This record gives sequence, C-alpha cells and structure tokens, in this order.
Amino acid sequence: MDEMSIRTDFMRNILSRIISSVIAKKLGFKPGIIFNDPITIAFDERDAEVHVNLNVKLTKDQLTTLLKNVI
Repeated sequence: MDEMSIRTDFMRNILSRIISSVIAKKLGFKPGIIFNDPITIAFDERDAEVHVNLNVKLTKDQLTTLLKNVI
C-alpha cells in the first residue's frame, strides 16, 4: 500500500481554494475551508483511503444546500 501526505500549509491552502472554487461553481457560494491536520491518502491498486480533518465556515442555508446536493 502506498501513502501520500500533504503536510505544508502552502499546499493545504491551495487545496482549500480549489475545493472552495468547485463548490462555488456548483452551488453558488464559497465556503471557508481550513485544514487542521495533514491530509493523508493511502492507496493500493484498487482502493483509496483518505484522512482529512477540516473546518468549514457556512451559514445555515448554505449547509442545507450543501447537504441536499450531497445526499
């Protein structure tokens, strides 16, 4: 099993901006995303396991919209 870890604040900041932009395009609002710990991705030939610890700042209406589109 191989493992990749994204530890630097610089890379986590880039990822949070990318994810926020994708959500903004799809749902019409840009959430504030902050990664707390390094992002760890473990994968083999078939499966991937991702560990992410993050905080997202949303309004109640934005959370409802996000959950309706995910579920």
